[in-house]
Amino acid sequence: MRQSRLNDAAIALDRVLGHAQIRFGIFGGYAIGALGGNRESKDIDCVASVTKQQIINILDKKEGFEAVMQSRQDYVAFLWSDKPNREGAVLVEIFCEQFPGARYSMRNAEVRPITINGEGLGQGSSNFFDPVYIFKGKLRAAALRKKFHDSADLRWIEGRYSAQIHERRSELSMLYIGIALKRYPELDLLFTRLGVDVEACKKAANEVDLEKLPAPAPGDVQGGILG
Repeated sequence: MRQSRLNDAAIALDRVLGHAQIRFGIFGGYAIGALGGNRESKDIDCVASVTKQQIINILDKKEGFEAVMQSRQDYVAFLWSDKPNREGAVLVEIFCEQFPGARYSMRNAEVRPITINGEGLGQGSSNFFDPVYIFKGKLRAAALRKKFHDSADLRWIEGRYSAQIHERRSELSMLYIGIALKRYPELDLLFTRLGVDVEACKKAANEVDLEKLPAPAPGDVQGGILG
C-alpha cells in the first residue's frame, strides 16, 4: 500500500489518541518506511497504553476507524478509511499494554513524534517508538517467522542506528538472536558488530526447532518490544 495512504491512517490515529491522551508507539515495517527506509508495508502496528475495551471505546466509529473484533484480550484490529464507501481501507493493529497477565509497561519506553505527509490529510505527525525498540520488535519477528524482509529490516536499522543499538545491546534477547541466526546466518556479522556474544546466543537457542516453535500468545509482541 502507498506510504502516503498509510500516513493518513497514522495521522488520524495520532489525532484521536492524542486527544484522549493515550500513550502509543508505532513499530514494524511501516515505521521503517517513516524513518526513511525503502520499505513497503500493508498495515500499521502499534502498542498503546490501554485495555482492549478502552481502545474500542476510543477508536471505534471515530474519525474513520472501525473495529474488527478479535477474541484475544491483548489485541484489536481496526480498519481506517476516510472514504464513504470505505475504499482504500488501512489495517491498523493495536497491541494493548494492559490485559490479564500483562508483564510489561510503556512507562519508560521512548516514543517520539515524526512528521509525515498524508495523501488526503496533508502534513501531520504520529508517534513512533525509538529505533532501538523498533529493532527489538524486528528481532522478535525475524526469530519467530520466515519472511525475508525481517532480515533486511534488521540490516537497515543497524546500518542507520548502530551506535544507539550497540549502547543498549544488553536489552536484546539472547534467545531471539540465537533463533534469528538459525534462520538467517548472514546476520552473524551484524550482531558481532553490535558487540553481542554471538556464541552465547547460539547456545541459548541450541535446542530450538524452527519447525516446532510455540504458537503466538498474548503479550508476545509487547514483550518483544518492551521486555
